[in-house]
Amino acid sequence: MELRNEERRQILRGQHAHLRRTIEAAQTTARSALAGKASPGELQFAVTALERELLAHLAEEERLLEPILARLDAWGPTRVSLLHAEHAHQRAVLAVLTGRSAWPASTLVAGRTLSMCDDLIIDMEFEERELLNERVLRDDLIVLDASDA
Repeated sequence: MELRNEERRQILRGQHAHLRRTIEAAQTTARSALAGKASPGELQFAVTALERELLAHLAEEERLLEPILARLDAWGPTRVSLLHAEHAHQRAVLAVLTGRSAWPASTLVAGRTLSMCDDLIIDMEFEERELLNERVLRDDLIVLDASDA
């Protein structure tokens, strides 16, 4: 059964809410690592948890949004391309942060984890404003702000 766009929005907004909690935990651990209060193992655990949850979310977001965004309007293909670009960047950074060579450099990993977490929050805010809102992802065929002239 095909999901309605409202259901897609609810699923992804729910994932964003959960992901924000995971991001907060990663930020707390990264700050503690920078202050010498968290071990490299604790940081690795937090970053790995972030990776696991974010990768699952990215796959679900692509599955739910790509077919809709691609045919939504004249900007659909651009929206899909931007989504792919952002997700590719996030996957690449996560691969470095969770790679074997990252763990001798826990201070560097902690700093970059904080930066990535900030980027993720900004990205989710953008998605909620520009992709997951009722004006863009609608279930009806009414075009808002359109005129007949």
